[in-house]
Amino acid sequence: MNSISNGAKELNLKEQIHQIIYLIKHRNDYSNAAKLMLENDLSIEALRKRTLKLSQLEIAKLADSIYESKG
Repeated sequence: MNSISNGAKELNLKEQIHQIIYLIKHRNDYSNAAKLMLENDLSIEALRKRTLKLSQLEIAKLADSIYESKG
């Protein structure tokens, strides 16, 4: 049961990361990508560990959006 639970959490995390990448790459929507990260308590570091699809500039813009939405 625990491995199923962990597998479901990992799948959900992958889906969240996919959604964040989609928002940034296809919609240029950093605000909603930041909101999704904050709602799911996902760090920039966790995102960077799980994908290479975002450039440093995109990561920086996302970090700025996260910072702005917290302020």
